[in-house]
Amino acid sequence: MYKATRELIKARQPYSEYLIEVVSVRQIMGGVANKCFQNATSDTLLAAGNQAVSGWMVSQYCKTNNSTEITHHWWNVDKFGRHFDTTPGDSEIEYVVDSRLAEFGQEHYENLNNLVACSLLYKDNKFYKVKKTAGGLAFNELVSLETSLLFDDWILRH
Repeated sequence: MYKATRELIKARQPYSEYLIEVVSVRQIMGGVANKCFQNATSDTLLAAGNQAVSGWMVSQYCKTNNSTEITHHWWNVDKFGRHFDTTPGDSEIEYVVDSRLAEFGQEHYENLNNLVACSLLYKDNKFYKVKKTAGGLAFNELVSLETSLLFDDWILRH
């Protein structure tokens, strides 16, 4: 398990009554890149008895930037408990289930424009929220990984 994965789990677990853990996910592709929520909640997949799963994709440590990218992501689990991902992506990642993110989205659906939380960067033992700006990317250090801090729309509209 990557160091960033261990630290993510340790930082998120106090904010979730659900177990936050690494799971094995089979990548089967077939979905649209950068549309993980839409891919995981497609009528075809859900009608076949699959469920959407919310959590994180943790990339490998990047020596060049001395950091690790962590992305909120949606994938599926079948009726036998096997996790799979139809969204094209990197195969060298770890998947971390974090069901509190999905629950927060359901609880605050009216106050959110997007059910995908922010991306994170883990660098120098700190977590940073990654936000796209007109000039590129902005990185803001997070004091905690409390669930509401991970949804920009929630902060802006609540």
